[in-house]
Amino acid sequence: MSNPEYIDYFLNSRSSVVQLELLEVSHPSFSQPYRIVRNAADGVTVDLSPSEEGVEFTYYPARVSSVGAKGDLDAAIRVELGDLGEIIPVEVDRVRDQARFHVKPSVRFWAFRSDDLSGPIFGPLVLEVREFAFNHEGARFEATAPSLNSIRTGERYTLDRFPMLRGFL
Repeated sequence: MSNPEYIDYFLNSRSSVVQLELLEVSHPSFSQPYRIVRNAADGVTVDLSPSEEGVEFTYYPARVSSVGAKGDLDAAIRVELGDLGEIIPVEVDRVRDQARFHVKPSVRFWAFRSDDLSGPIFGPLVLEVREFAFNHEGARFEATAPSLNSIRTGERYTLDRFPMLRGFL
């Protein structure tokens, strides 16, 4: 997967240009979608797409690390929020009260250049959260790609029924 904007950022940008990492964590039961920028203390306003212009992201102490390759179907990120139990536990309680645990929280991730907020150099990477963990520092979760094949058909793919599979073995 080749992205010219991403390549240009790494190879040709000035050293003062920073890669801004933006997250949006949402769920139908949350009181609001949480739009977080990890590394811009004053927050940022960006254009995510032609239909989503002027979207505000608020600074929040967080650590984001990549678990898989960004262009991979198994892409995942690990997020640690320094919320000290102020935000995520309250929202998880709201999900529990509405009995909506069957719906997974959604995470969208983007990367922007600090000198050009008119469009992302990467993203959106759309992921889902399977579980949250809490400790004395805040909330932690791993957002992974949604499972595309979660229902098994019980069919057996044998060479007798599908001879064209022979080329893939």
